[in-house]
Amino acid sequence: MADTDITHYTVEDILLIFNIVDPTVFNVTDVANTLIAKMKTEGKPEMMDFFAEARDKVLDYLENLGKEPVENELTESIQSVWSRNRLTENIPENPANYYNEGTRVTAVPIQTTVSTGPPIISTKLVVIDSQFRSNILPYSSNPNATTFNTNFTFDLTSPITKAISMKLYSYTLPTSWNAFNAQAGNTFLLYNGVILNIPDGNYSPGSLVAALNAQAALNTATAGLVVAYNSVTNRISFTNTDALLNTVTVIFFIHSNMVNFSNCGTFILGNFQTLGPNTTLGWLLGFRTPANATTGDIELFLPPNATAYSDVPPQTYGPSYFTLSIEDYSNQRLSSGLYNITNTKKYANLTVPDYYNTINVACKLREGTLTQAQLYSINAITQNNSNLNGPTGFNTLSGPTASATFAVIPLEGITALRPNPYIKFGGDLYMCHRNYIKPTNLQRFSVSLTDDKGNLVNLYDNDWSFSLIVEEQLN
Repeated sequence: MADTDITHYTVEDILLIFNIVDPTVFNVTDVANTLIAKMKTEGKPEMMDFFAEARDKVLDYLENLGKEPVENELTESIQSVWSRNRLTENIPENPANYYNEGTRVTAVPIQTTVSTGPPIISTKLVVIDSQFRSNILPYSSNPNATTFNTNFTFDLTSPITKAISMKLYSYTLPTSWNAFNAQAGNTFLLYNGVILNIPDGNYSPGSLVAALNAQAALNTATAGLVVAYNSVTNRISFTNTDALLNTVTVIFFIHSNMVNFSNCGTFILGNFQTLGPNTTLGWLLGFRTPANATTGDIELFLPPNATAYSDVPPQTYGPSYFTLSIEDYSNQRLSSGLYNITNTKKYANLTVPDYYNTINVACKLREGTLTQAQLYSINAITQNNSNLNGPTGFNTLSGPTASATFAVIPLEGITALRPNPYIKFGGDLYMCHRNYIKPTNLQRFSVSLTDDKGNLVNLYDNDWSFSLIVEEQLN
């Protein structure tokens, strides 16, 4: 059992436990309170009391540190200091007389020194809350609107003139976004030529199946569709129960309706458009049907009384992380933003190497004069070029990037948390920080919150906030 007797620990021991090198009232209190809250959650009252006593012991030490008397106080006169440091030796015998016969004014040498001590750092807590943004009306769900609350610009109440670093301290996010929404293009599919469009919302696999069946029942052309979910296999199935119909086509993705956008997070989809094959409702249901080699459409064919099962489990969770971007309009920051992976599919044939570019290549292949690496290169290039850069099988999406990215916010346990807000503070968030090359003036900011595909998050105008700890150098 852990020793919880605070008298057995020195201040150095406690700082080692807190993992604090340079203790201040702020960081000692913050770390201790975080540990106390954690012990309370885990039901450990003895450890709660221990960390509270440890916090108080360090705070008392810091308070008394400033009250200790200063030894060898300076009581010498200025003249004696000059004499002791030989500052009067170079005074000329005949000081300059600037007024002829009048009073002589002697320029006494004064030694100036440049401070070589440690920098004096001031800590400021900055709170950014969307409820205080300038434009709040009229409400619009269009991300291009100036009132959209996950993309706005603001000024600080007072500028921070010599900022050297910025750290994330906390954030509070309402869990009001929808995993399935028209803006993302993942709420519809076509069955027998009829669009089945489910309402925007958050679904479990069971409720998602129920929503599709409810939409199918509204039209005689789609009433034969039965969507089911098997909780044992974790798969979704489509069944055509209408024996009077011929083979029915289910279309998950229409290539001609695909929209390409730059990663600015300011677009909105409409008219049943999608961003790519892996953003559709069919993809989230778990179907990985190959695209049509000619059109690029993704289609599923259901004969009468036939059932088609999804290839993989459904994904109803929604985005797995958000990205917080903070543009401070400074060119002094050391961080360079968010890097991601991009689409490596090229729309031109690859050039074959010299050893392949010959009329005798067939002979070389038969003779075995090419190395294994050369054979691999030839096969890979041939296979790539034989695809003729068609519309099928490749990913059209690139990962979101932003030079002003400040933090990536993993979304954990959101389904169980709703409708309560998602709140994090202290501790781990300090990993999200920005340093500046030199003291920098900070006053105007633009902030945005985007999902894992680079789209602005639609919180349906529920306010969100985050706080920063900004360090300012005073000397």
